[in-house]
This record gives sequence, structure tokens and C-alpha cells, in this order.
Amino acid sequence: MRSILFIITFTLTFGLQAETLQNMEKACSADKSESCKNLGLFYQIGQNVKKNYEKAKNYYVQACDLNNSEGCRMLGDLYYYGQGVDQNDSKAEQYYDRSCSLNNKKGCNSLQNLLNPNKALKEELERLKQEQEQLIQEAEVLDNI
Repeated sequence: MRSILFIITFTLTFGLQAETLQNMEKACSADKSESCKNLGLFYQIGQNVKKNYEKAKNYYVQACDLNNSEGCRMLGDLYYYGQGVDQNDSKAEQYYDRSCSLNNKKGCNSLQNLLNPNKALKEELERLKQEQEQLIQEAEVLDNI
């Protein structure tokens, strides 16, 4: 009985995923930027599809061309980390800048971190120092109990 339920659940889930993917592809073809961005993400991480950075890049380019700020940022990430493309800080900067100009806070942060990595490291060290101080204070409270 369990195996029959598993087969039915698997079949329904796989069928829905394939249908959703087809609907997203149609929406992207109709210039729905969010669908293009989501398809890029699916192919980048291999969610419901085989991981394919080239397809991810193409969908992100389409999303970015449609002024999807997150698509631009994610395209910048591909270039920053060299995922499926040659690592290229200049292109990463271009797409992070575009994302930032479209009011994407993560894009602005990525741009800032790319252009001023020392500042980003200092900010992270400061955050970790504050976290450490808080943990020490909590430990002292526990010691006094």
C-alpha cells in the first residue's frame, strides 16, 4: 500500500513540476521577467531540472534585460563566482550596478563588497566581534546562575 501511495505521489509531484516548468517557460517567452529569473535559479541550483549554468545565464540575461533587479544581481553572481562562465569582476560589477540602479539592496551590497572588499571584511569582523561580546555576556549570566 505504501509503495502504491509513493508511486502516485511521485507521479503527481513530477507531473506538477513539469507543468510548472512549462508554464514558467511560456511566461518567460512572453517577457514575464520573474519567470525568467526563477528559471535561471532553477537551472543554477538544479531544482527540478538538471543543473545547467549556460541556461541559467541565458534566463538571467533575459530577466535583466526586462529590468528584473534580482535577475541582474544573480547574473552578477555567476560572473563573480565564475559559475558556468569565466570569473569576471568587471562583468559582475556591471550587473551588480544594474541591479542596484533598479533599487535592489542585495545588488547594491554586492556591488559595494566587490568595489571595496576591505570595508566588507571590516564590517563582517565588527559584526562577529559584537556577536562574540554578546555570547560572552550570556555565558557570564549563565555562570552566575
